[in-house]
Amino acid sequence: MVFEYNYLLEVKNLKKYFDVGYGQMLKAIDNVNFFIREGETLGLVGESGCGKSTTGRVLVRLYEPTAGEVLFEGENVHQLKGRAAREFCKKAQMIFQDPYASLDPRMTVRDIIGEGIDIHNLYKGKERTHRIYELLNIVGLNKEHADRYPHEFSGGQRQRIGIARALAIEPKFIVCDEPISALDVSIQAQIVNLLIKLQQELKLTYLFIAHDLRMVKHISDRVAVMYLGNIVELAESIELYEHPLHPYTKALISAIPIADPKLERSRQRLLLEGDVPSPINPPQGCLFKKRCGFAKPICEEVKPELKNSGGEHFVACHLY
Repeated sequence: MVFEYNYLLEVKNLKKYFDVGYGQMLKAIDNVNFFIREGETLGLVGESGCGKSTTGRVLVRLYEPTAGEVLFEGENVHQLKGRAAREFCKKAQMIFQDPYASLDPRMTVRDIIGEGIDIHNLYKGKERTHRIYELLNIVGLNKEHADRYPHEFSGGQRQRIGIARALAIEPKFIVCDEPISALDVSIQAQIVNLLIKLQQELKLTYLFIAHDLRMVKHISDRVAVMYLGNIVELAESIELYEHPLHPYTKALISAIPIADPKLERSRQRLLLEGDVPSPINPPQGCLFKKRCGFAKPICEEVKPELKNSGGEHFVACHLY
C-alpha cells in the first residue's frame, strides 16, 4: 500500500501480539496500514474483538507495538524519549469508551480536568481555574460542576467530562474509542455533534472507533473496515457506503436499519454464517473465506493484500 499524500499520522505494517501462554500469541493487530490527514476524521469499524481499540491504544503509546511504525508528524512515536515523548503525549489524547470507569471516582471534576494542565505546566492559579471553567463550558457543562464527583453525573455528562479532560492540554489528534457505545441512544447524537463542533472550532484530527455504522458515516471523512486484526477495506465515507467492495463490508452495511418500514421489509440482508476465526490461530489464506459466499480456490492459500482499486478506495480481496 503506497501513500502519496500529506498526513498527520501514518501507520506502517503495524502488529500487536499478546502472549497468552503455552507458547501462543494472540494477533490483535496483524500488519495494519493507514494514514490520517490533518483535520480529518478516519472512522474505524468492525466486530467486537477485531482489534479496533488495540489499534487506538497503540497509536497513543498506551501499548508498545510488536512490529511496525506509528509516525506522527514524521516521527516514530514509539522511539520518542524524554521531552519529545512528553510533547507527543500533549499532542495526542484519547476519549475512552466507558465514561464510568475512565473517571477516578475519588477526584473532583476540577482535578480530573486539571491533572493534564498541571503535568504539562500550562496554567497556574486563576488562569488554571479559568481554563477549567472554559473547558466545561465548551463541552456543555457549567462551572458549578467543577467541584462535584463523577458519581453525581449521568453517562452523557461523564463523557463530556472525559472530552474536556482530553481537550485540556490542547491536543491536535484524538482517538475516540467508541465514545458513544455506552450511552443512551438519545444522548449519542449529542456527543457526536459535539465532537464535530469541536473539530471545526479547534482544528482537531480524529480516529473515531465505533460499532454504529450510521454514526461513523455521519462523522467520518474516510472509513476503514477491520476484520480479525486486519484492514480489509478503506475508502472515503460516501464511496464506502454507496459502493462497498469487500463481502464483509457489504454485510455490515446491509445490517444498518432503514427508517422506512416498507424498504426495511423488502430489502435483502447479507447474513454472515459461522464464527470469527481465533486470532490465536488464524487460518491460512483469506481470513474471511469461511464466512464468504464468493470464496475462490486462491482464497484458501493466499492472503489478499490491501490494494488500491481506484481513487482512494483500498480493498483486500481476491475478487478485485
